[in-house]
Amino acid sequence: MMILLSSVTVMGDVSSAENTSDNLQPFYVGVTYGGESVQEAKELIDTVKEYTNFFVLQSEYLQWNISAVNEICNYAMTSGLYCAAFCGVYLDVGNTAELAMWLNVAKERWGEQFIGIYYDDEPGRKMIDSTVVLERILTRGEFGLRFQYHLIKDSSGKIQLDVDGINYEFFPDGEITVLERGRLITYYPDGTITLSDWENNNFYTPENITTYSSQIPTYEQVVEQNPVKNNDDAAKVFVNKNKAAMEDRYRLNKMQLEKSILIFTADSSLYWWDYQSGYDFVLAKLGKNDKVAQEISLVRGAANLYGKSWGTFLTSKSYDSSDLADGQEMFEQMRDSYEAGAEYVVVFNAYSYNPENPNTLQEEHFQALERFWIEVVQNSQVTHGDIKVEAVLVLPQNYGWGMHNRGSYDWGKTSDCLWGIWDTNSTTQQIRNQMQTRLNQYGLKLDIVFDDPAYPIENRYNNIYYWDSPPPASFFDFFTLYFGLLVAAILLFPIVVVGLLVYFRRRKII
Repeated sequence: MMILLSSVTVMGDVSSAENTSDNLQPFYVGVTYGGESVQEAKELIDTVKEYTNFFVLQSEYLQWNISAVNEICNYAMTSGLYCAAFCGVYLDVGNTAELAMWLNVAKERWGEQFIGIYYDDEPGRKMIDSTVVLERILTRGEFGLRFQYHLIKDSSGKIQLDVDGINYEFFPDGEITVLERGRLITYYPDGTITLSDWENNNFYTPENITTYSSQIPTYEQVVEQNPVKNNDDAAKVFVNKNKAAMEDRYRLNKMQLEKSILIFTADSSLYWWDYQSGYDFVLAKLGKNDKVAQEISLVRGAANLYGKSWGTFLTSKSYDSSDLADGQEMFEQMRDSYEAGAEYVVVFNAYSYNPENPNTLQEEHFQALERFWIEVVQNSQVTHGDIKVEAVLVLPQNYGWGMHNRGSYDWGKTSDCLWGIWDTNSTTQQIRNQMQTRLNQYGLKLDIVFDDPAYPIENRYNNIYYWDSPPPASFFDFFTLYFGLLVAAILLFPIVVVGLLVYFRRRKII
């Protein structure tokens, strides 16, 4: 998919991308277009350009049409717009080469007006609740290309591994199957092993498997073949997958260094590891009735420790493009993002297929954008990033919890799981309780990060809490403790006074 992002240059009061406060950090806000018409994209630009400074071309229909993308880009730039392009991962070789060449000259063509590349959408969410190719190595043999190494996590959480013709399947519950050379071996967590010998048309059970003529690897030996045995392994393959895709497909890492091109994405999970993958900034997706403080705390916490920028992407999280927040909620989400220090806010606008209105954004949403621009962005009394972080909550290292209860994108694992593989556990509940406690205590003034020696938190936060910190005493506990002490003091006071009087009288002091 090819997406064009645009931001208005600092040219006037209305279209300025710079904050009007003393904070020199720029701020960008805008909408997306997901249709198939260049003219409609231009009309949307004309509609929102007086109260936004961002435009996003998010069209699956125009993604292969470089001339259309250039036309919209040039139209945006003639209106004083910055530009950035989206590059998806699901492109055939021919289009990949063409787009790679286009990206290579974009910075030279447009200079500082070309911001960077929106590469892949929701890599973290896909890891949590979709099927993902984690690693793939192809070799050319006598009969063409073949997989020498192929690692996949499917939507149910199963890990599939192909190595030199041997197929392994590692299930989340511990079951393993191994398919090789005409036989299928199934290992169960309780130690049971069965074997289907297709070449000799035999089936072996625990009762007769000792009669099988060839050696069978043990359960422990097969488990060692799984490259994703725990959270640390999952984090490693996720980050390596993203890095390899960026480097191999478009040489994006090289462009970051040589051409100062920013690479970013929008996501709803695993922000911490998105940054670790090499993204320069991440947009946290906010949906209808979403936990805004939680998502901002997670994405901002990661950005702060990685020393990078962040933003929010207002969208639907129910996979129904028309299920957007209403205008008032959208305004509040944008305002919270702005005051919490977001550098980018983008509002999702899908194609509606309605000839009278091609946008899923309705009049109330456009009014919310205009109100936000006037009452917040252009209001000198409202300070960008005025809400300062006062505390941090530190979660376990590489604990890739989805943190959402919205079901699965493709009807597999739910999004409230670990790395899209393992079910939540008692640790998850402890983290959930601690997060709720600290979010209730600090709201948007809380950062949430993950324990990692490479990104220390010492001397960065005044108040540090850990996922396993004891919860603060409730008012009832406080009242019970100190009320009891107060009653004891009242009862003991006359006894102490009488005792002192008796003591001093005996000593003839009184």
